[in-house]
Amino acid sequence: MDACNWMGALADVGPSAEAFVNAMAAQSSTASTPPAKIMVGDYSGFEFDHSVDGSVDINACDGGKLCIHSGSRHDCSRWYLTQNEHETYRVVDLKGQRAVVAVAHIDESINPELMREARAVFDSIVFGSDK
Repeated sequence: MDACNWMGALADVGPSAEAFVNAMAAQSSTASTPPAKIMVGDYSGFEFDHSVDGSVDINACDGGKLCIHSGSRHDCSRWYLTQNEHETYRVVDLKGQRAVVAVAHIDESINPELMREARAVFDSIVFGSDK
């Protein structure tokens, strides 16, 4: 629930896209935009932006990082190290299983052309069914 004080507090939120979106929005120390309903190929899901809450001192957080999410209850697999980091997430329900795709923006020093290319790749990802 708190991306800053996460050691020993990571919890399984279940496999649904909606559960992931709700868990990300409920985190303290971070901020999320309201999720927009989207279609990614043949599947429905949500898109939202996620960032660091402006008042957080990341150096005072567990491990010196904000734990955004993890595939393990014992270690953080996605984190932010600076105030400038933010991501756009697409979370899709693939027949009861969750798919998470994100494009991250680490800081302003990244070449804008590379960011445009990363966004184009992100926007091109679709999930098809065997209809």
